[in-house]
Amino acid sequence: MKIDNLKRMILYVFASVGAVLFLLAVFIIFKGNKSINAITVLEITGANIVITLGLFLTHKIQLRFAVLEYLLDIIFMTAVIVISGLLFNWYSQVSIWVPAVIVVMIYILFNLLDVVRVHKDIKEINELIQKIEEKETKTASW
Repeated sequence: MKIDNLKRMILYVFASVGAVLFLLAVFIIFKGNKSINAITVLEITGANIVITLGLFLTHKIQLRFAVLEYLLDIIFMTAVIVISGLLFNWYSQVSIWVPAVIVVMIYILFNLLDVVRVHKDIKEINELIQKIEEKETKTASW
């Protein structure tokens, strides 16, 4: 595994844990509770590590249709969260749909951010290509 991939995975874990904890805190506040258990934070981090490693492996598989890849991602993430919830007894505090909805919301958010980043990268690359072509045109006209 390349060091860049490892850095990206660690960054993804921390970003996704932060997003999950934020959405969970909002839900808890609306439900009327005041705090979240520190053990739950570690459980969520562990589930996110499993999800990140699993997505890294599933993204090595090239499916014919992108929609199937997204569907596979959502099914995998939801399965990890449901199993984690059963193992860690999360459903005594929240219904099963809350973690599943949080997972889907974060997945959509991260994919939207990725689209924005890719669009920005494409724009920068096109600008660089244009500068190179302009420089070559000036050099050729001498």
